[in-house]
Amino acid sequence: MAGIEREPTELRIPRAALDAFAAALSVQTVAMRTWPDGIEWMYPVGTWEEAHLEVALMPGGEEVRLRMSTDRSNIAVWTIQQWWDFTGRLPGARPPQG
Repeated sequence: MAGIEREPTELRIPRAALDAFAAALSVQTVAMRTWPDGIEWMYPVGTWEEAHLEVALMPGGEEVRLRMSTDRSNIAVWTIQQWWDFTGRLPGARPPQG
């Protein structure tokens, strides 16, 4: 989102949470919840009641946001290229469409 200044934030994502999200994404078992601001956050199916990683692909395709369910006020922002690099390393990954 151009023109918006963000404060640097530190987001600690436990390896187990990242691995669980990667596994769910690789076998297409992510669920989605839409927040009141209209942003759809993905998370591994069946993990809503436990600490989990949430990921949102932002409108316009420029960035991806990541946050932990235990601290939704801190958000990490990845470029779409960082996202493709991450998903491209998952088992059974397909090349990005484009």
